[in-house]
Amino acid sequence: MVAVLKKGDVIGIAASSSPFDKKQFQKGIQSLKKMGFKVFYHSHIFSKENYLAGNDQRRAKELLALFKNKKVKTILFARGGYGAQRIIPLLSPKILQKNRKPVVGVSDLTALLTFLRQKAGIPTFYGPVVTQLGNDVSLMHLSLESALTEPQKNKSISLKNCKIMQSGRARGKLVGGCLSLITSSIGTPYDLDTKNSILFFEDVDEKVYAIDRMLTQLKNSGKLNGVKGILIGSLFPVKGEKHSMEVMLKNTLKHFKGPIVTHFPAGHTKNFVTLPLGATLTLDTTKKTLR
Repeated sequence: MVAVLKKGDVIGIAASSSPFDKKQFQKGIQSLKKMGFKVFYHSHIFSKENYLAGNDQRRAKELLALFKNKKVKTILFARGGYGAQRIIPLLSPKILQKNRKPVVGVSDLTALLTFLRQKAGIPTFYGPVVTQLGNDVSLMHLSLESALTEPQKNKSISLKNCKIMQSGRARGKLVGGCLSLITSSIGTPYDLDTKNSILFFEDVDEKVYAIDRMLTQLKNSGKLNGVKGILIGSLFPVKGEKHSMEVMLKNTLKHFKGPIVTHFPAGHTKNFVTLPLGATLTLDTTKKTLR
């Protein structure tokens, strides 16, 4: 059972990937405070080392310290970008297992979330980072607050604004995240387990052929064999892309037997619905619900 946060609880913030804009970060912090939470982060969170928020040891130490801090009830991240995969070998599953608490992340945090959930049994959510919360988008804020403060059992997410690419009903464990991070994890100790799952994926600034390549890798590696349904979030291609993402998806996934839903509001999008990774859910295109 995922611990439910209360008003006044402390949210710890880590920078496990790239450096970030301080003004946008502070706006996001204010959004969390408006939700009624207290916020804690170390001053070293603003570290920079090339394209990373400090070296691997700093970032790993920071994250482990938040897990061990009894006052911190859940953990969010400053931003995505790149680098979270690099600290996974420096994290002790034993320490994590003794200090389980909910973790929320997106994009570059995908592999780290998978590791935390699969290797340490930590409840994880695919949801916004702090710099995203600096944007004035009420749906994103409400969805995150609901995920953190309300029991997830029997919750229903509407698919009425999504597109049904393939009809059907499927029940399975919700897994996934950013597609490029899912595929780059194949063959590693934190390889995503897709057995009996509903696979969610999204990505941004990728050419259509690149998404094709990654989906083909999922197919060729057997990752789609245990998938019961597919939920596709935002897939914003690079500017000037001439090829159709929809046509490619239909062609590449034409042999998949389960339901496929596209344009789900999660990922690199403003209307971001926070998703409970690891939860067993039913994807129903007739009822247009995920619950």
